[in-house]
Amino acid sequence: MTAHHARARARARTPLTPERIVDAALAIAARAEPDGLTGRALGEELGVDRSAVWRHFADRDALLLAVGDRLLALALAAVPDGPLAPHERMMALGRGLVAAFEAHPHVGALVACRTTQGPGELAVVETMLRALGEVGVPSALVPRYQRMLADTLLGYAGLRAGYACLSEDVRRRDQLAWVGTYATAAPAQHPEISSRALDLGAVSDDDVLATLLDALWSAVRAVAATGADA
Repeated sequence: MTAHHARARARARTPLTPERIVDAALAIAARAEPDGLTGRALGEELGVDRSAVWRHFADRDALLLAVGDRLLALALAAVPDGPLAPHERMMALGRGLVAAFEAHPHVGALVACRTTQGPGELAVVETMLRALGEVGVPSALVPRYQRMLADTLLGYAGLRAGYACLSEDVRRRDQLAWVGTYATAAPAQHPEISSRALDLGAVSDDDVLATLLDALWSAVRAVAATGADA
């Protein structure tokens, strides 16, 4: 018996639970393989017949949402322990969300627009609502600003996940646009692009995320300071 078969048999003897299935699904999702999250792949990962998976999840969509909910839990786990100011918690949460979706890109791209309704999502929403209340956002506006933060961050995380789904060659060609199409834009037709081409190409994904997080929190601070919708 090979070591692989021995491990598979050992896994098969371990009781199958939804948590184990989601663990296996996360491991598969981290490989960033298109259409990798299948019953067959899960069965092989867990050392069980694929049909056993669907005794715990109604269908693939239910499994997808459970995996997406775990990504939200991972994002929240990235927030450091200890006394942090509300904006520091939200900054860490935003970064954690993007990192979790990028690390599991095919799932992240699919669940960015969904509501998982699981414990991970509930914990994230609770954390955001509390932070907004602590900073002084009027109570009536807290739900609206929570949705603004959540939807914007999920949208950006989904965008980054979608980009991570592309092949390395495609991503490389897109990056070369900054030293090709943009750097050689005709000044007469595109004077602003022409004058800022080098600066445009120098902007990193981290720069964009940091600026996005700062802009979102600036909106929160503004409504907290005025007590009205900014």
